[in-house]
Amino acid sequence: MRGLATIALVLALAAPAAALTPGGGSSTTDCLAEFGGTPANQPPSHPREIRCTDNDASCDDDPTLGICRFRAEVCLNVTDPSLPSCAPQALDSYFIENAQPDTNPLHDFDFQALEDEVNSLLLPLDASDVDVCTSELQMNLRLPIQPSRSGGRWRRGRKQIESTLSGPNGIRDDDRLKLTCVPGKDTTPCDGVTSTFEQIQRQIFTPTCAVPTCHNVAQAEHQMSLAEGEAYDNLVGVAPANTVANAAGLKRVDPGNPDNSFILKKLRGELVDGEGVRMPRDLKPLHHLHIDLIEEWIAAGAPATGFVASFGCH
Repeated sequence: MRGLATIALVLALAAPAAALTPGGGSSTTDCLAEFGGTPANQPPSHPREIRCTDNDASCDDDPTLGICRFRAEVCLNVTDPSLPSCAPQALDSYFIENAQPDTNPLHDFDFQALEDEVNSLLLPLDASDVDVCTSELQMNLRLPIQPSRSGGRWRRGRKQIESTLSGPNGIRDDDRLKLTCVPGKDTTPCDGVTSTFEQIQRQIFTPTCAVPTCHNVAQAEHQMSLAEGEAYDNLVGVAPANTVANAAGLKRVDPGNPDNSFILKKLRGELVDGEGVRMPRDLKPLHHLHIDLIEEWIAAGAPATGFVASFGCH
């Protein structure tokens, strides 16, 4: 059991929310862990899902088009009047389903942060410790893009928290919380895009490449950041860190020369021994229209501004 001072501090930082969502386990254990933060709203009669339209300020904390940001907390040993047969228990571990290790491109760092907070701040608990909550953490959910020659359209973004809370003597509470981000009416991935390179950054580099498991910063293996504001200078006219590609005279992006641009070889998997692996690593290949867009941009001289491709955003 944590010291009383620690419990008091946690309670002061994050008092139980007014409306919590049990995760759908047995009625005798469903109060042991409940979700708070952004209220679940679907289905209306028995909410088990947070469903939000992108840029709806009532549920989306991020004004960026194409991203919903929810708040999430976990409360343990909840005194829930809707679950009268559920009594507080001694609890000692909390687990969220998540791709591992954290270098896996499918690893969800938001899930990891929530799991870590429960285990480090709240557990273990005694049955006498009730209504103990984490602080609210962010759950970021990006809208996927369906590419098209006109620039693409948004698809719904979805992910699901699947958690297991355990305690002595086989105590267990399995919970789920669905998170769904719905595209705003009459919005497209081209809204606000002012150039072909900006489309490449927003639709390809930022959601797929500039992630913590790959090119969000210039890491030791590749020394290349594809983060917004850094990608252009890290690509255009720059020799690759790969020694084989470097010795062959390739550039990451060779303006006006797609055949000498290493990025296209990496995206298409057209690599010789020693040139590494196809990108994005361990994920399905980019859609051919996205690769073609990068090729047309390079063929046009890889400008930082202006629309230069024959398709995409204009």
